Amino acid sequence: MGLVGFGGIVFLVYMRYFSTPNPKAQSRLVATTEMENFFAAHWQRPIPLQGVAPPSYGGKEASLRPEACGSCHPTQYADWKESLHRRAMGPGPWGQIIDLTQNSPEEAIQCMTCHAPLSEQMPALEKTTDGKGNSYAKNPNFDPRLQLEGITCAACHVRRHQRFGPPKAQGASATRYPPGTPSHEGVQRTPYFEKAEFCKDCHQFDPENSLLVNGKPLQDTYREWKNSIWGKGEAACQDCHMSGRRHLWKGIHDRDMVKGGVRIEAHLKKLTAISESPLELSVAVTNAAVGHKFPTYITPKIFVLADLLDESGKSLPGTSQEQIIGWDTRFVNGQWKEYFDTRIAPGEISRKIFKWTPPARATQARVRVEVQPDHFYHVHFYPAYLKGENLSNDGKRLVEKALKESGGTSFVIFEEVIPLS
Repeated sequence: MGLVGFGGIVFLVYMRYFSTPNPKAQSRLVATTEMENFFAAHWQRPIPLQGVAPPSYGGKEASLRPEACGSCHPTQYADWKESLHRRAMGPGPWGQIIDLTQNSPEEAIQCMTCHAPLSEQMPALEKTTDGKGNSYAKNPNFDPRLQLEGITCAACHVRRHQRFGPPKAQGASATRYPPGTPSHEGVQRTPYFEKAEFCKDCHQFDPENSLLVNGKPLQDTYREWKNSIWGKGEAACQDCHMSGRRHLWKGIHDRDMVKGGVRIEAHLKKLTAISESPLELSVAVTNAAVGHKFPTYITPKIFVLADLLDESGKSLPGTSQEQIIGWDTRFVNGQWKEYFDTRIAPGEISRKIFKWTPPARATQARVRVEVQPDHFYHVHFYPAYLKGENLSNDGKRLVEKALKESGGTSFVIFEEVIPLS
């Protein structure tokens, strides 16, 4: 067949499958476009000022404070108070941003669009854009108390004082409000609140327009999920991190959450003569139910620790070994550098074999798996940051507090002691 004939077939195939109306495909395309348009409007950076509340609103309805929302939504408010969303402007982030608000408003706003996204949380707002760059003016609606409350209820649920939320829960889980509860002049309900794309704006850096380290965005969680069995099966972020519509957003800092996402197995190779051949302990860590890489970000590290014990259970000197699971990338000499990336993709397994020529006193092998959620900050970032020469007293005090707090967040998710004989 000549090229002309082949081209004619391609054209006919194209006309048949792409020119003929496909109602289902068109419906999916329309739904996708509608969702994209919703998120483009809902997640403007920063979220525009709310403006003047409707005259019918009472004081609590007009307020953006979380405690005002909590007066009618006590369960959600109690959850939020315990969450990392509330601490998104804790001493670590705020200790860095506080100096940027004076020295580099553009960078401060860039950070706060995720950490404190309401315009009312920002001391300065962009005023004009010209050929010389952006100009910033003092924000007359700035609320410093609201700023330090991080990602508030309003960040997700309020736009121009209009309330937005997911479809109503049905059955026994449906919320019952007493008579006289404020109605907010109606609530705009949409299933998009239950889509993984709702979380994307803050949990995915654009691979084409953001900093890449060895070809990878520093924040790639949404894409990791999208490429996994969970993303292909449409199990959204909210299904795990907001199970039962709880506003806890549990993750790497929660021991039970982490234990539920991985499977760990340890096996000791049986030897006929321990003294004549190396002792081998194999450890397998499986990403069994985490919807993205384990761990997903540069902050946490997972330490698989192994050593030999004597008959009293004391660790024998010189027998301790470790394997680190995580993404070790650091800002060194003005640029990001990757040291290793041993994270586990969904469904994948990390295997390690520890080997010893055991001392005569060794009677047991021990393996522990320890999670250090704030390893990057505690070990690398905060100590280096505090050496900066231009830190304000407030910034230094806050980061010192964050350094101290980050050292107490580690926990063990697995420990097993195996007799050698």
